Amino acid sequence: MQDVTRYAGDPVGFMREVLGLDPWSKQCEILEAIRDHSHVTVRACHGVGKTFVAAGAALWRLHCFSPSIVLTTAPTHRQVKELLWREMRKMQRRARIELAGDVRETAIKVSEDTYALGLSTDESDRFQGFHSPHLFIVVDEASGVPEVIFDAIDGCMTSMGSKLLQIGNPLRPSGRFYDSFRQQGWHCIHLSALMSPNVEAGEVVRPELVEPAWV
Repeated sequence: MQDVTRYAGDPVGFMREVLGLDPWSKQCEILEAIRDHSHVTVRACHGVGKTFVAAGAALWRLHCFSPSIVLTTAPTHRQVKELLWREMRKMQRRARIELAGDVRETAIKVSEDTYALGLSTDESDRFQGFHSPHLFIVVDEASGVPEVIFDAIDGCMTSMGSKLLQIGNPLRPSGRFYDSFRQQGWHCIHLSALMSPNVEAGEVVRPELVEPAWV
């Protein structure tokens, strides 16, 4: 297997050259924000590839940094398994460059100190005790994640290299996801349906993204 750690400073290059994928401009912005900031929060509409880019970012952090721990969560186990982790499993297995790791339903183990896990929000105690020089936590569908999970996540973010990505639809005007757009220390990104390449072009140029008729 080839060493892909040369992409540690180039998450967009990792997506394109290692995973063989083509992120669009706002997805590239999110990837570069994760590289450059410790706390990134993204509010987005439906169908613009937010879970897709979060999955790519998770694999970038897992494979380009060592040791590294990647933790992901979402409001339900189904969302953990069938949304973010479905993308991660597919990307890992179809990568242009073969990637290390034993791939399970919601886990990829590269070594004893380098692995990724998908955790349900009804298991807040499972978030305890994870520490790594390169910890990366992804909170998908963040608007629906309970406060106790965010409290547990705060306890993990103890190393200088720790990073947190919150991403989701802005469904309610309260809670930690909502507050992140009004607090210092967060790099905030807004992803509107009007920014979709399909909407900007006035025709379908990326079938996987939201289309003008839906908007």
